[in-house]
Amino acid sequence: MVPQRTDTWYVSYGLIAVNVVVFIVGVAMGDSLGGGGDEVGLVYRAATLGGNIEYLNEWWRVFTGGFLHHGVFHLGVNMFSLYILGLALERSLGKVSFTAVYLSSLVSGSFGALIEAPNSLVAGASGAIFGLMGAYVALSLAQGVGLFQTPIGPILAINLVISFTVRSVSLGGHIGGLIGGFIVGAAAAQAIRRQQHTTVIPVLAAAVVAGASFVGALWAASRSNVVLLLS
Repeated sequence: MVPQRTDTWYVSYGLIAVNVVVFIVGVAMGDSLGGGGDEVGLVYRAATLGGNIEYLNEWWRVFTGGFLHHGVFHLGVNMFSLYILGLALERSLGKVSFTAVYLSSLVSGSFGALIEAPNSLVAGASGAIFGLMGAYVALSLAQGVGLFQTPIGPILAINLVISFTVRSVSLGGHIGGLIGGFIVGAAAAQAIRRQQHTTVIPVLAAAVVAGASFVGALWAASRSNVVLLLS
């Protein structure tokens, strides 16, 4: 990996804290610890769903869905993954670029999820986490390190197999996040390779990815014919 640029994982810890707090709030509102009973909770009200985005103008679901989870196991797996990837990437990219990768991948993950299943209620940070894996791959390849010469290579391969074989997993969300993270990670790798220790290039790349993904998500949402009405 690239030389270390920061000593403390403030962003990773902060993102984990935000996801945990949102989950606790969701449980207080009716979400289930086991992942069921979402019809009255925060997942029902704010997860990504094409019909609500298109017909009720709830465009913010493109973003909020990435901070919600279907049960404590779903949350735990994603937060453990975020912790591991955060240890590897935040010190390499720096706080600003790491944040840019995460947030832009979250949006591109929502875009992918809406392309695949605009009528499904999708929640979870896995799109953003796949984006972190994509950024890790981009950084490694830029340094001439083979994908399976890194710890992330086999993990990514396993997760892709799961994405393609487990029906309850959002394949589109994972692929969308992976592509978005790879693009922003490649931009960051170029800045580092040229010894331009600036956040301008990766932040601009993240803005383009997030902006294009948001527009794409609105288009994908227009294909939905399912709307959840709040009681």
